[in-house]
Amino acid sequence: MKMTALVATLCGIAAILVANPRPSDAYVYAAQLYPYCQLTSSNGGMNCYISSRDQCEYRELCINNPWYLGAEGARAWKRKNKPKWRWW
Repeated sequence: MKMTALVATLCGIAAILVANPRPSDAYVYAAQLYPYCQLTSSNGGMNCYISSRDQCEYRELCINNPWYLGAEGARAWKRKNKPKWRWW
């Protein structure tokens, strides 16, 4: 009896998830909010947390972020996903 109820519950949950898939609007990587990336020559790594070309001047190679949402898209995402709490 317990096994039947468990299987029925799991099948019900699976049916709901399959019938109503909704992508999350809040699924954005933080690096997509910054317009520039720094490429590291020593290991080929990429740091995409650069907000201006001035920050790139004293670093290694700097490129435009290929995943950047754009200024308006980043602002809209930040406004929509503002945290409900404050530190102060």
